[in-house]
Amino acid sequence: MLNISRRYDVIVVGAGLEGLLCAAVLAKRGKQVIVLEESPMPGGASFRLTKSDYTFVKGPTLFLGFERDGLYDRLFTELGLSLSMLKREGLLFRKTQPPLQIVLPDHRLDYFTEPGELLEELKREFPDQVRELKAFWSEMEQWEQIIRPRMHQAQRVNPRTVQDWIHGLRERMRYASAVRTQRRQRAESFLTRHGLAPEIQRGLELLLLIFIGKTMDEATGLDLTHLLGLIQREMITITGGIPRLSELLVKVIQEHHGDVVYRQQAAEIILRHRSVDGVRTVDGETVHGTSVVLNLPWQSAPQRSPLRKEFTLYFGVSEKVLPSPMKDHLLFLKSYGRPPLADNFLYLQVNSAQDSWAAPKGQRALQVIGYLPETDRPRREVLQSLVQPVTAHLTWLMPFSEGVLTFLGDDLGETEAATRIPLKLAEQVQTTRTVTRDGAYFHLTSLKNLYLLSDLGHRPVASLESARSAVELATLVAKNS
Repeated sequence: MLNISRRYDVIVVGAGLEGLLCAAVLAKRGKQVIVLEESPMPGGASFRLTKSDYTFVKGPTLFLGFERDGLYDRLFTELGLSLSMLKREGLLFRKTQPPLQIVLPDHRLDYFTEPGELLEELKREFPDQVRELKAFWSEMEQWEQIIRPRMHQAQRVNPRTVQDWIHGLRERMRYASAVRTQRRQRAESFLTRHGLAPEIQRGLELLLLIFIGKTMDEATGLDLTHLLGLIQREMITITGGIPRLSELLVKVIQEHHGDVVYRQQAAEIILRHRSVDGVRTVDGETVHGTSVVLNLPWQSAPQRSPLRKEFTLYFGVSEKVLPSPMKDHLLFLKSYGRPPLADNFLYLQVNSAQDSWAAPKGQRALQVIGYLPETDRPRREVLQSLVQPVTAHLTWLMPFSEGVLTFLGDDLGETEAATRIPLKLAEQVQTTRTVTRDGAYFHLTSLKNLYLLSDLGHRPVASLESARSAVELATLVAKNS
């Protein structure tokens, strides 16, 4: 129920991960906060989807930045949550080693986050590349030591002495120089310079695709350094994905006297002397507040690389036919050549055996994600044409699955249903400045105390950057509310 008699410090429109993180930080810092969400549950574009008796989680389930003293660790500490305890209980966060597997035409390797184990795995698959791999990893670590402290820092610490200020200035200059150098260099030329085999380069490209959304041609040295630095620390699975994490954040907001109201669509921004005074809903209710944050869907954010048209197909499979070496997350490359991504790449997500809620007993829920071919044919027709070749790839990966692999459906119509956050509110104002600082990304507008916070994407690295953006914006809003 809306409390229209209460005046809030901050109104957050949209309960996506970024909006909830921003609201939770503000509530913990003593601000009166309300979140208005149009759908009946939190999570934004990440949601649970049921097909037959199987439940699938949209959005990332593999997460980065949850290592000790990482961004989420510091953020959870501020919110009064013990990340280490949540990991130990295994109810929400689950750490698995290795978290994913890469299948190439003639190699199958597990990607370990522990550098020593990963190097042993690479030595087993590529014994002739040991020297090159060690040199490559050594240089990556040197760059990462410079970049990491600022790019992954949850919040800045104000200098206490002149010496602290001078040290901070030197570190910022060193960081800026490293970023400029890495951005000028293409990732592919960086790998070629180290003499890494094409097979290894293609394996690294799969990681870039799934975590950042870029091919090797598009990625810079900074993208590669950033990614490898992150995935060598810790990669965890969130049981239930962003929807479960969103539910946890809702509890934090409510525990600090904030409100989260579902099935409430904001229709209009209320102004008073060119300043924000609140929001009016489609039902005509008025919610008064000093500041408003619009949490927009990730499709509205400018893409850092051309937006590829992805597809998702859903299957049910007997757990008896899953090969024992197969991991819950698997990246599959059909050919080392350069055919279109639509003909060459698949990302498989299988629910863990511990997630009994996701599938009937003895079964597993399987999502297959790939890229649509370039065509003018209707999406429905294209998706139908993909079922047979994708099924053939799956039976190659799981040789005994023929006859027990059930196609459950595709993702047609999901995007529109999952991203109904009212963009028309954002169209009422003009963006005056975009803040992009050390991974943070949000917009200031022509109206005082109105901010735009776009979800940066559904990929694990984008979700990490989104968390940084939410914290940075919360700090700014807290000062102005």
